[in-house]
Amino acid sequence: FSSGNAERSAEAEEAEKAKERAEQDRIARIRQENCDRATRARTTLASGIRVSTTNAKGELEIMDDKARAAEMQRLDRIVAQDCGPMPITQ
Repeated sequence: FSSGNAERSAEAEEAEKAKERAEQDRIARIRQENCDRATRARTTLASGIRVSTTNAKGELEIMDDKARAAEMQRLDRIVAQDCGPMPITQ
């Protein structure tokens, strides 16, 4: 019986490790997508071209300098968070 229990325990441990690896891979893909989107958006804003957004009423609004600066700061935070190495979790 102990041999069977050890096998099941090893299988359960291996399954848990595989589940953790899959979750880490999923998080890495999400971070990479966020990094890519933020980097592209930041490049667009930094280019100086006029950028419009849609307000809550569905109307187009051109981003002014204040809105552009706020969006650049938001994108900088995303780049700093998602474009670097994965944070170490315990």
